[in-house]
Amino acid sequence: MKKSIRKIFILLLIATAIITSTAPSLTANAVNMPYVIYETKSSDYLGSGILYENIKKFTSKGWWHINVVRVDLTDEYAEIGGLFSNKGLSHRDSVSNLVKEKNAVAGINGDFFEYNPYSYSMGTFIEKGEVLSSPIERAYALPTFYLDVENNPDITFFDRSMTLTSLNSGQSIRISLINKAADMNMVTLLNKHWGPKSFGNKFNDEANGEMVELVVVDNVVQDIRIGKEAVSIPENGYVIAVRGSRKEPLLTNFNVGDEVKLSVGTTPNLENIKFAIGGGSIILKDGKIINSNINIKGDHPRTGIGITQDKKELIIVTIDGRDNSYKGVSQEVFAAILKDLGAYNAINLDGGGSTTMAVKPVDEQVVKVVNKPSDGGQRKVVNGVGIFSNAPKGELSYIKIDTDETNMFPNTSRRFIVKGYDQYHNPVEIDQNQVKYTFEGVGGEIEGNRFKAKSSGNVTVKADYLGISSTIDLRILDEIKSLIFPVDRFTLQPNEQKNIGTLYGIDKNGFKAKIYAEDLDWTVSGDIGYVENGIFYSKEKIGAGAITGRIGDSINNILVSVGSGKAIQIEGFEDINNFNITTYPNYVKGEINLSSTAKEGKNSLSLKYDFTQGEETRASYLMFTPDGKSGLALNGTPNKLSLWIKGDNNGAWLRGTIKDKNGDSHTLDFTKSLNSTDWQYVEANIPSNVVYPITLDRIYIVETDGAKKYSGEILLDSLMAAYPPSYDKIEVPTPSSFKDGKNIKSEKTENGFSFIVTRLPKDFQEVNQQAAIDKIRNKANSHNLSLFIGKTSAEFNKTIKSNKIINVGNPYKTHRYKNLMMVDASSAKGGIRSTNSQQWLWLKNSLANAEEDHILLFLNTPIFGTGGFTDKLEAELLHNTLVETFEKGKSIWVVYNGNTNKSELKDGIRYIELNSSKIEKPEDAKNIYSIEFIVNGKDITYQITN
Repeated sequence: MKKSIRKIFILLLIATAIITSTAPSLTANAVNMPYVIYETKSSDYLGSGILYENIKKFTSKGWWHINVVRVDLTDEYAEIGGLFSNKGLSHRDSVSNLVKEKNAVAGINGDFFEYNPYSYSMGTFIEKGEVLSSPIERAYALPTFYLDVENNPDITFFDRSMTLTSLNSGQSIRISLINKAADMNMVTLLNKHWGPKSFGNKFNDEANGEMVELVVVDNVVQDIRIGKEAVSIPENGYVIAVRGSRKEPLLTNFNVGDEVKLSVGTTPNLENIKFAIGGGSIILKDGKIINSNINIKGDHPRTGIGITQDKKELIIVTIDGRDNSYKGVSQEVFAAILKDLGAYNAINLDGGGSTTMAVKPVDEQVVKVVNKPSDGGQRKVVNGVGIFSNAPKGELSYIKIDTDETNMFPNTSRRFIVKGYDQYHNPVEIDQNQVKYTFEGVGGEIEGNRFKAKSSGNVTVKADYLGISSTIDLRILDEIKSLIFPVDRFTLQPNEQKNIGTLYGIDKNGFKAKIYAEDLDWTVSGDIGYVENGIFYSKEKIGAGAITGRIGDSINNILVSVGSGKAIQIEGFEDINNFNITTYPNYVKGEINLSSTAKEGKNSLSLKYDFTQGEETRASYLMFTPDGKSGLALNGTPNKLSLWIKGDNNGAWLRGTIKDKNGDSHTLDFTKSLNSTDWQYVEANIPSNVVYPITLDRIYIVETDGAKKYSGEILLDSLMAAYPPSYDKIEVPTPSSFKDGKNIKSEKTENGFSFIVTRLPKDFQEVNQQAAIDKIRNKANSHNLSLFIGKTSAEFNKTIKSNKIINVGNPYKTHRYKNLMMVDASSAKGGIRSTNSQQWLWLKNSLANAEEDHILLFLNTPIFGTGGFTDKLEAELLHNTLVETFEKGKSIWVVYNGNTNKSELKDGIRYIELNSSKIEKPEDAKNIYSIEFIVNGKDITYQITN
């Protein structure tokens, strides 16, 4: 959050509603806390005494995404310190970069800051007894978190005393700011932590005069600069900068050659402070929720630091917001969350778009951002709080076994890896060949680190290493019914290779899991290549064929075309209006014209360029602009472009750029060096990962060597596109397709019953659809139970002979009939929670206590996809909640309104969309469909009928 120090000073003085100098305490009971519907928590050690926790809570107000780092202050190897850019405090950077630069194991954003005229933090920033950024004057001070040299934490208001004395004149001046650009009329000290340069004459103006800068090296005044350009800040010194009336004492009492004494002190005592950072407000004081200063009202992302009552642990927290799922919280609720996590005192740091937490897991090299910054990416910040582990390497203490996915199918495999850690949670190298694996639970076999399942069920795999063990649980799904390949076709050139990609299977209940390529049997038709370890290798032969993968009774295919056929001309370079030119950098000169020197036709295109200036990469771009459009659209699926080029023997690189359907750019290489003056035929393969259709954006020459200086001219003619051999005549085995085993016609047994789900639109009578009404009535009368989506009239209901009639669309209600439970809920406002959050409590209770075998959930909208829940996390949670109920032996059905009729089986849950389009004319009656069910005890089948 960006705030102006000057504005805050004023607001502090007038004590507005946003910032108060004396804030009343708020009891915990005064905070309006939402109720929690669902929560998860996971944790991992980042180092000795450093525990990372990820908490997700789904509340009546939306999701809370809470990230926590707990630091044990009694652990000698856990440290807290400051994060700021190696380029200085005036240079902002992302939290993840700061964590990486400082070799921290975790970090969060820090103090509030200002952007202009330079970036600077508002409050205190102290590291190892040195003031990096000065505290605000006590009368206007914001709170500061600090840690003393004995690792005792506290939150308080700092005061400061900062003076510079000339030992020659005996006169002193008061320093107002250290490493801040808050006010150029205040005496400011800039040292090596600020950045490479001082303010300089950038801030000279008529009202305040010229900037005066006094340069001190080794406690001696080396220079006094008036109105001059910025000066380099000395490594072993500093610059005192000021303009306006406060520059006079500096000019009067200090001279070049003077020996000076800099005195900087703080309360609490600077010498006893290991680390300190400013914040916005004390939000928790002795267990009570308060607001001491800044309170950005509303629900926002937040960052804060909590201290436990015994002062032995820091609780460093972020919570996300301003998102469709993560809503954010008020400052008061954030305080309550910190208290719930164990804090007794807490401070609120900068939040909003600045809120970021990054961690570096002990066994990984990459720093990860674990929250979801509300700007869509990390906001660069001035400073932050770093968490460091200084633990030595110890002995192996424990191991973890891991695999890429814990769901799998019979006759497929999973590979495992074991990671080791010492008593300080540092990674320890493991000899994977010495790990012994065993398993129990289902039939299968283990060879090395690879387990292959033979039957469905649950299995526990155990790894033993030097007497230390770890286990992992796997779920073996039912047999594969369908194979899913990432693509259904691709092209490549002879003697190339392409990774087939990630493969998946689906079982009879719609559960999906990854399959390793080595678990499939592969064949290739057309003698075009072979598959090995999931990679297709093409041969020299040009042609088309197919890759077929098989496992059990499941089959799928990928059509493959190798090589290119005859090329077709797509541009003859006869019309100069089809092109434009641009260059990089701007100082590069370029020109295009038609030339009568042609390889084919009447003209070629001349591209003149001048690379004689500059030391960086230089390029001249021929832009395709046919009919004023951006780029030349290429029909079909070409896999190669070619053209005639007459070079100038200067050795420039000839390249091109295409854009695909997704807007992604792909670079083409025609030739690395134009080292001839003859006409040459050059080609460039189009990458196999493009998404068609594609557009040729430009062809260009480029020089990357700054030492090479030259100018020249090249001619281009007859641009051709070549197309791969056709797939059309390739014969492949019929792929296995997934079919829902419940979507069949069946008969009702003696003790069974049937029911129908349909609708009777209110506007039927208006379009004179009595025949359609009679059809619906007759269908309903053939069932024991009739469920109508929407209200039906009492008169119509009297004509229905079903044992029970239920009108769906009056949530929240639960209906029961024999061993069937029907839940009528509403998602009309984009989700269950946003419509009425209490529905979640009712639904969870209904599912938990259901004695019925079959459960139908009715909603206004889809859960997923277009028109689905606006909160995607809620959609996933609802699905997972239903899956848990399915796995307890229930059949689960979700029926919702839509604009078509379809069913989908996903992880055991059947989602059925019924067309609810408005009836405006007689022929619209054909859109009235029904779902007809047959229930025979625990068995249930359905059909969608018209």
